[in-house]
Amino acid sequence: MDDGVILKLLLFANVVSLVLLSKGVYELVKNNELSKRILTYILLFIYFIGFVYIENMILEKGLKDYVDISMLISVTFFTQLAFIFILTTNKIAKTVSNNNETEIITNKVKIYKTLIEDKINNGDLFNLTKIKIQNYRTLIEYSSDKTFNSILSYASLLVKKHRNDRNVSIFYDNNEIIIIGNLTNKDKINNIALDVYELLIQPIKMKGKNFILQPIIGNVIYSNDIDNADEMLKRVDIACYKAKKLGLVIDFYSENYAQSINDEVDILSKLVHAIPNKEFELYYQPIVNSIDKTLHGYEALIRWPQKDGSMIPPDKFISIAEKNNYIKGITQWVVSQVASDIIRLKNDNLNFQVHINISTLDLYDDDLYNQLFDMVANKHLEPSSMILEVTESALMSDVDAAYLMLSKLSELGFYISIDDFGTGYSSLSLLRILAFNQIKIDQSFIRNMAVGNSDYAIVASTIYLAHSLGCNVVAEGVEDEHLFAELQELGCDYVQGYYISKPQDIDSIINWSLKLIEREKMSAIA
Repeated sequence: MDDGVILKLLLFANVVSLVLLSKGVYELVKNNELSKRILTYILLFIYFIGFVYIENMILEKGLKDYVDISMLISVTFFTQLAFIFILTTNKIAKTVSNNNETEIITNKVKIYKTLIEDKINNGDLFNLTKIKIQNYRTLIEYSSDKTFNSILSYASLLVKKHRNDRNVSIFYDNNEIIIIGNLTNKDKINNIALDVYELLIQPIKMKGKNFILQPIIGNVIYSNDIDNADEMLKRVDIACYKAKKLGLVIDFYSENYAQSINDEVDILSKLVHAIPNKEFELYYQPIVNSIDKTLHGYEALIRWPQKDGSMIPPDKFISIAEKNNYIKGITQWVVSQVASDIIRLKNDNLNFQVHINISTLDLYDDDLYNQLFDMVANKHLEPSSMILEVTESALMSDVDAAYLMLSKLSELGFYISIDDFGTGYSSLSLLRILAFNQIKIDQSFIRNMAVGNSDYAIVASTIYLAHSLGCNVVAEGVEDEHLFAELQELGCDYVQGYYISKPQDIDSIINWSLKLIEREKMSAIA
């Protein structure tokens, strides 16, 4: 190949390398301090002068000194390539390094996990804070994913400026901001978290709109029982979950709460299979007349037996089912099973009403009404044989919706009972407008009542109020003869509790009921 062509190709490569060098310099300095910019610009200027000098040599000497010129071009070219490599390497290293200054990283590959692992392996004392934006879906719907990412980036910058600490690393990803610090004092961490919270709830203006974040902040301090980054991140997630569940905006990880979370996760995983596999059972607790202890009805109580013979109590799994939208399936099963058991009771001439508990979510869902309507229409259930128990707090969550649903159920022929009365702080006007037939006094008042104390006064006034409204009263939690006698004296209509009988399965309750009726007959003859 002609020497002139080779020299021109080499010169062209030198020009390309200069362009790449300029681009690399721009990427490096655009977000850097002024001093670093000036230094980089000086270096670039020197290389530019060198390039002009080479070009002049070619113009003056032509191609006579080919070897000298080509050597000079080659040295300059490869020097520029080396500088480009240094720029690129420095940029990558800068992304993952936070030894000298606070970094904010848009991190899609969880670089912060590596940093946490390093701190754990080195035995460093540090803390981890996670800020979860609770309303991120709403913000995305209101704007876009790109806008929300900009909002999160800006929020991270606010946190960075507030912390102003070289030993702090800040990351943001999805709907979270991660802060890795070097604090071990719980009070100090909490105070900083409070300041950050106050900072983040201020309106953020973006693209002409004001955006308001709803952050929840979880904190965890490294301890020796943490072996890896996943465990650290799991604990800070539990702290966030705990804060949300307790209605707080900031909280710390606690071992006791972690155990309750693990239990909840375990129950939830079992619930998925329990409904289709019909693992639940119904137990029935009798309700008797307070005057002569004659049988009045039963309350259906759900039980969940386990393979090891233990039981998961309803107060543990019902709330989890409600929170995770499994309660509808449970209620549908209970209604169907109670309807079948009512037929069994009637076959033994036990024509008594059965109480079932209705969840708050069931009360505001037409599926329950539709199921009951179909069962009545198809003559699978007589509505007067079933009493629907609704908690006082459920009624108060949406009075208008409760009024409409209870009115429809009453028109269908079902009896309505207000369960756990006295715990929901309902007003008298609420009792006046809602269609109900019965009040059940919560057992917390019954068990602690004694003549002259406040619980006794509440029970007495509730009985009087219910009778004034044309309703009967059931007292729950009656466990001894003394309580039974006091309620009898106050004029309570019916009682329920272990003093009468513990809850029993359908076969046992049928036998118990038949024996009770037989004793009543024998007493009448005597």
